Amino acid sequence: MQVRTLKELKKAAKEGTVEIVVANPALARNVRTWETIRKTANILVFVILGLAIFAWANPIGWPFLNTDPVRLARQIMLGLGLVLIFAEYFLPVVRHYKISGRDEVGLRLLNRKTK
Repeated sequence: MQVRTLKELKKAAKEGTVEIVVANPALARNVRTWETIRKTANILVFVILGLAIFAWANPIGWPFLNTDPVRLARQIMLGLGLVLIFAEYFLPVVRHYKISGRDEVGLRLLNRKTK
């Protein structure tokens, strides 16, 4: 299915179309940006939560990890990690579709559930 607007893109994604072609260059750029944000957020979740859990568990026994400023930083990291876990739910389309290529027609998106 070929789409040109965000409304058409959301409609095609809601219908579960196997392949979507984004013909609008500006919309294609937005989809690429959303995909980059999704990948970055997924990586940051592991890094941030890993650091926060390490600081919380304090396996090495560093005394400065038990101070109030570090406790506050740890709580902020845990909160940010939880927000990043659910970040992809607010990004249209990229949760269900992946970029499969680009040609003269436009950016091709393929349903992630398709094998």
